[in-house]
Amino acid sequence: MACRPNDCVSSGYDESRFESSVNVDVHCPICFNVMKDARMCHNQHMFCRSCIEEHLRVNPQRCPQCQDNLTVATLLPARFVNNLISKLKINCDYASRGCPEFINVEDLERHVENCGFAPVLCSNERCGLEINKRDKIKHETELCEYRKIASHDFAAIKEIIERTYKDHNDQLQKEMLGSRKEMKDVQQSLSTVTKEMMEMKAMMFQMLEKMNTNVQHIQTLTSPTELVMNSVRNDILIAGGYPYGSSKSVEIFSWKEKKWFEIASLEKIHSQASSFIYNDNIFVFGGKGCRSIETLNLNQLPLTWKTFHGELPYECNGHQTVVCKQQILHIGGSIVGKEISDMISEVQITGSTSYVLKELCHMPEPRFCHAAEVVDDKVLIFGGERKRDDLLNSVLEFDPRTRTFKEMPSLPHPLTDMATVQWRDQVVLLGGYDGIEILNSVIMYDIKTGENTVLPSMLEKRRWCCAVITGDTIVVMGGMNNKNKDLKSVEYFKMGSSSSWKYLPLMNKQRSVAIAEVLPLGKKDLLR
Repeated sequence: MACRPNDCVSSGYDESRFESSVNVDVHCPICFNVMKDARMCHNQHMFCRSCIEEHLRVNPQRCPQCQDNLTVATLLPARFVNNLISKLKINCDYASRGCPEFINVEDLERHVENCGFAPVLCSNERCGLEINKRDKIKHETELCEYRKIASHDFAAIKEIIERTYKDHNDQLQKEMLGSRKEMKDVQQSLSTVTKEMMEMKAMMFQMLEKMNTNVQHIQTLTSPTELVMNSVRNDILIAGGYPYGSSKSVEIFSWKEKKWFEIASLEKIHSQASSFIYNDNIFVFGGKGCRSIETLNLNQLPLTWKTFHGELPYECNGHQTVVCKQQILHIGGSIVGKEISDMISEVQITGSTSYVLKELCHMPEPRFCHAAEVVDDKVLIFGGERKRDDLLNSVLEFDPRTRTFKEMPSLPHPLTDMATVQWRDQVVLLGGYDGIEILNSVIMYDIKTGENTVLPSMLEKRRWCCAVITGDTIVVMGGMNNKNKDLKSVEYFKMGSSSSWKYLPLMNKQRSVAIAEVLPLGKKDLLR
C-alpha cells in the first residue's frame, strides 16, 4: 500500500496554486497533488519522485498501482509529463506573504530564491521581527525601533551634539532674560554649564576622531585576501574548471563576510583536475590539456601559486587524488591518447616543487569521472565510467597497505560526474549523471553496511559540481545543469538538522569540473 500523503518527504504541487485547472492525469496517486519531478514504472504508472521513493523505502518494492516489481533504480523519468507541467503557471511559495507572481513551474525555484516576499529576520539586536526580504533595508535603517545610528555617520552625530549644545544655551538665555533679579545667579550658572558643555563637546569630538581613525584604518588595511584570512571558520577555496574564463581563476568563500573573494590565479589552465591538501599546501593535479601540478602554500602571504618542476608523464583528467595516512594516491582517469586508466599510482613529494609518480597496482576495471573518499585507512571508490557512456554502479574498497580490493554493495543505480563528501560513517554522493539525466539527488552510503539512504534533493540539478563538508554542513558549488549551463550557484545542507537545501551567495564565476577544498582551521598566519 502506498504511504499516506503526510508521510511523503516532499509531495507534489497543490492544485489550488495553479493559474488554471490542471488535468487529473498529471496528479500523483499517492499525494493527490500535481506531480513534482514525475517518475514512472515500466507500465507508465506515474508518481511524484519523492512520493514513490518514500513508498519504496517503507513498503515492499512494488508499484502501488500495478503491483509489478519496482525499485528506485528501475524508476524511469516521465519526461513528457514533466515537460508539460514545467510550462504551467503556478503562484509563488510566498503568495500568502503578498507575492502576486505566477511563473512557469520550471522557473519556480529560481523565482523563490530571489523573491522579495521571502521571510527574513531583522538583524538589529533585540528586534528579530520577521519581515519581507524587499523591506529589510528600510525596516532596519528607518522603521525599526532598535535601529542604530551607523558608527561612521560622524556628520549626523556632530550635528546632534551641536544642536543639543545650542538648545541648552538658548534655554539658559531665555531664563536669563525672564528674570532680571536672578541675572547674576543665571550668569554664574551659565558660565559653569557652558564650561561643562565645552568639556563634554571636546570629549565627544575626541571620541569621534578616534572612531573615524579606526574605521579608516580598517578600510585601508583590509584587502579582500586579508578579509578572507580574518575568518575564524573553515573557509572554502574553489579553483579552475570550465568555462575558459574560469579555468585559471580562484575564489575563497568567507563565512564571516558571507561573500566570495577572488585571489591569485593559477598559472596553468586546470579543468577536470583533482586536488588535495598535504603539509599545509593545496595541490592541483593535472586536468584536461594540462600536465602540471600547482601548489599553494597556506603558510605564506601573499598567496601565490607555484608550478612543480617537470611535467606529468601523461595528460590525465577525470581522475581522483586522495591522501591516506600521508600516502598520496592517484586513481584512474582518462589518459589522452590511451584508454581509460585502471592504475593506482603514488605521488611522492620530494621537495617544495618536485615529485615522483610511482605506479602501485591496477583496479579490477578502469574508471573515469568516479569519486573517491578516504575512510579510516581504506579508500572507497564509487561509480564512474568504465569506458565512454558505460556507467558503473559498483563500489570498491582499496587497502593501500596490502594493495588489495574488496567489492562493496553497489549504488542503487549507475552514477558518474558526482561530488562526494564523508560525514561520520557515511559517504554522501551529490548530483551527477545516471546515463539518462542530470540529477539533483543526494544519496547517503553507509560505509559499514553498504546501505543507501535518500536525503532531500538539492535545489538544482548538477553534474561536474564540487562539494566540501565543514563541520556538519555540506556545501555544493557550481557544476552543469540539465540545460548544459555552467552554474554560479552554491547551496548548503546541515546534516542532522536541515530538512531542505538553502542557497549561499553566488560565486563570481560560473564553474563546472572545478576543484574545491576546505581551508585548515586555526592557523595563526591565515587569520592575520
